[in-house]
Amino acid sequence: MSKFGCKDTTSIAKEGNVKSVQIRFDFYLVAPTFVLKPRAMSILSNSNYVNRELSWLSFNERVLQEAMDERNPLVERFRFLGIFSNNLDEFFRVRVATLRRMAEFDETTKTDLDFFASDTLETIRTKIDELQKRYSETFELLDQELREKGIDILNETELSEEQDAYCRDYYKKTIRPNLVPLMLGGKNGFPELRDQSVYLSVALHIGESKKLKYALIEIPNHLPRFVEIPAEKGKHAVIFLEDIIRLRLHRLFAIFDARDIKAYTIKITRDAELDIDDDIDKSIVQKMQRSLDRRKKGRYVRFLYDARMPDSMLEYIGRKMRIKDKNNMIPGGIYHNKKDLMGFPDFDRNDLRFEKLPPLPHKDLMKRTSLLDQVKKRDIMLHYPYQQFTYIVDLLRESAIDPNVTEIKLNIYRVSKNSNIVNALINAAKNGKHVQVIVELQARFDEKNNIHVSNQLQEAGVQVIYGVPGLKVHSKLMMITRKEAKKEVIYGHIGTGNFHESTAKIYSDTSLLTADQRITNEISKLFDFFESNYQRVLYRHLIVSPYSTRRKFTELINTEIRNAKAGKKSWIIIKLNNLVDGGMIKKLYDASNAGVNVKLIVRGICSLIPGVKGKSENIKVTSIVGRFLEHSRVFVFSNDGNPKYFISSADWMSRNLDHRIEVSVPIYDARLHSELTDYLNMQFKDNAKSRIIDKKQKNGYVTAGRKEESYNSQEEVYKYFARKVKNKKLPED
Repeated sequence: MSKFGCKDTTSIAKEGNVKSVQIRFDFYLVAPTFVLKPRAMSILSNSNYVNRELSWLSFNERVLQEAMDERNPLVERFRFLGIFSNNLDEFFRVRVATLRRMAEFDETTKTDLDFFASDTLETIRTKIDELQKRYSETFELLDQELREKGIDILNETELSEEQDAYCRDYYKKTIRPNLVPLMLGGKNGFPELRDQSVYLSVALHIGESKKLKYALIEIPNHLPRFVEIPAEKGKHAVIFLEDIIRLRLHRLFAIFDARDIKAYTIKITRDAELDIDDDIDKSIVQKMQRSLDRRKKGRYVRFLYDARMPDSMLEYIGRKMRIKDKNNMIPGGIYHNKKDLMGFPDFDRNDLRFEKLPPLPHKDLMKRTSLLDQVKKRDIMLHYPYQQFTYIVDLLRESAIDPNVTEIKLNIYRVSKNSNIVNALINAAKNGKHVQVIVELQARFDEKNNIHVSNQLQEAGVQVIYGVPGLKVHSKLMMITRKEAKKEVIYGHIGTGNFHESTAKIYSDTSLLTADQRITNEISKLFDFFESNYQRVLYRHLIVSPYSTRRKFTELINTEIRNAKAGKKSWIIIKLNNLVDGGMIKKLYDASNAGVNVKLIVRGICSLIPGVKGKSENIKVTSIVGRFLEHSRVFVFSNDGNPKYFISSADWMSRNLDHRIEVSVPIYDARLHSELTDYLNMQFKDNAKSRIIDKKQKNGYVTAGRKEESYNSQEEVYKYFARKVKNKKLPED
């Protein structure tokens, strides 16, 4: 048993050994026969880099560890299973789809870091089989623990009379009006299946006919996936939506005099790549809409099916769907779309969920009449989700009604649906302010919402600009212009995360609010560039991709190398989501070889190999995965005792450095230096959710083999900002 009370499941079925494991709820895992090419055996890493895709799977394994971690409340562990599944869906839609296109073009095609695409695909399959096995065993374990807590997840065969009656009534009133079975065969072609939807593939006999008929039923995804049903006093019970449908299949097909009805779940995943055409007669919105329509019919990259499905049905569906590559057909359990576990009910049980940590006020903004006045006095740094994101909304609302504010400019990458940010911008336009919004339509999986938002804004009189041709605008910028004493004063925002109220509750991000002219004048230049991007601008303070990010950070590393060689203080601290770019990794290797101490916190993909003698022995990498998603990017360089601090929208990936508009901002306020130092020190002290990143991607906890008092950095950061509020003397109302 592991320390989390789960069996060690790191070994998987070997070559030629096919296993079928049945667990509760008829979950199955089938490890298919699989033969690796000899060159794929060491595909995890080469002499310089860890394979990007395998590193990403290692990150998702850390998410799975959170589901296994007994220190997390039980329902939260179920929700981590949902996050794992959601991550894996996107991995197939984006990364697996890209690798397949590369491999089909030429089997010897390599990735940027010199890995064969075809070999990587094979190794991915093996690793995912391993993770899925651990996933299924974890689900079984958590289900048993849930029953011990008085909560039962039931299927349609386990219902009492009262529960059966409740499900029948729920089906009649809520589910049945949303079901339209599609009969297959005959003159009807096979329907286009929706990406990410779950279907019941149904086999039945009609009347006395011995010939099987097939049908498809789409599970309504706008209805709750988990339905709470009556239970004994002091207990709770829940059933999957599709199990209620199984219960009533005979009624759904009653007009056919159907018998021997069997149903098996299937789900498809499509290539999410958007192909933007070059039709000059079409607007960018029309092009994007056309591409979104094409995505709905993108090629299949994964076909999941219930492993109990008869071979004849599987062959029929595969043939009708024209799935040529059998490796795309993956056996699984009775339930798909387990990403819905992210919304698993907590039954109003405090013992089953995380303690609530409501966002805190900022000590310099609480009880203040004007936020703009406070930003003018001093730079303000906000840390989400620990502190309130509503300050950003309030700042826009204040600007919308302030008679001295003349214009507001902001760039949107992702915003929430029914966004208060968007509403504030619309109200500002209605109040006569000049409002300009740069909307990036190519924010993956948010394209449709961004088209909707841009239409809303334009209808309200907001000037909408659709990014920069050839460059995705990923920066997080806002500027507010205000007339004060016969001159214009610019207030600026630069952040590491989006203007998104929902993700600000779970993403750990950082924002700078400033009226420092060194920064705000250059923010203004950037917005001018968005409007007239035919000319380059020189930035002396901001670091802007694709023009200077690679060069500026290389210069900062080179300074540390020179200082180390001269015997001066020399160290680098970097906090990122992903570190993949080969050039920047090589530069960090150079720093290590020169004696520079490099400490990295990388949440997701890390292709750098730390701790290798003669290459990276002075580099240490950890990754924190906990209740909040670590998303901020922070850089600190020793600079011989006069440290330089930066926050950024950019990870160190080629796309962020060379193909996007990204902005890094220097932090000049010494008070904020101290705040960032405290924040990073708390992260480095983490011994509860911090893992060691190494060449073998073992994801060992920092405390492995040591006895120390538990230190959860996310909880400690919250306490840190709570103390600041408690110790702050409030202004008079």
